[in-house]
Amino acid sequence: MLWHGQLVVSLARVEGGTGTLLGSCFPVTSNYLATAFHVVRGSDRNLVASLPAMSDVSEYQDTTVNHFNAHTVKIVAVDPMRDLCLLELPKSWTASVPYQIGGTDMLQPGAEVNVYGYPHMEFGRRVITVQRSHVGAKVLLSNQGVKSKHIVVNAHLRPGQSGGPIFDAKTGTLCAVSIGSYSPASSATVVVGGVDPTTLHQTGHAVSAEYLKGMIP
Repeated sequence: MLWHGQLVVSLARVEGGTGTLLGSCFPVTSNYLATAFHVVRGSDRNLVASLPAMSDVSEYQDTTVNHFNAHTVKIVAVDPMRDLCLLELPKSWTASVPYQIGGTDMLQPGAEVNVYGYPHMEFGRRVITVQRSHVGAKVLLSNQGVKSKHIVVNAHLRPGQSGGPIFDAKTGTLCAVSIGSYSPASSATVVVGGVDPTTLHQTGHAVSAEYLKGMIP
């Protein structure tokens, strides 16, 4: 399996010297990172990004480490209709992009995909995690009359995985960006342990990565 976990970045907002973890992001060029728009909540105020504290898939990630080196990032492009956001890296940080940006057209239901992200972020745990999953369906979702290509993956996506990349397991091509678990319009008013019970199903939504191409300056 191709391993891209060392490139998947965590996002946080720093307030009073303390960082609040927000979600996942990843490089699309040497200068830009992509994430979900709802992760940054439309603001780059005190927004920082940090690479995982490991460089090899065989390394153990130390969960006792509660600090990390971070770099300030700025919003350069947004697509709220498709829940996508592009962030600019500081000049001191150049990213590596060992994969091609594709889209969901190449995937069929049943295809294997690798989902990367930080599923335990809301509990303060910054552990990059890969899930091997399958495409359950290809759907068109509408936002204010704008239809976009999405896939349904057969994995429950946690908030910390939002904005993370999904790769075709066979080719290693970037095909989608994790958005989150489906929740009906009449979402639950009671949240249990930080979880909306209506999202407790083994599926998640991801938007086609092809829309990122038009956002890159």
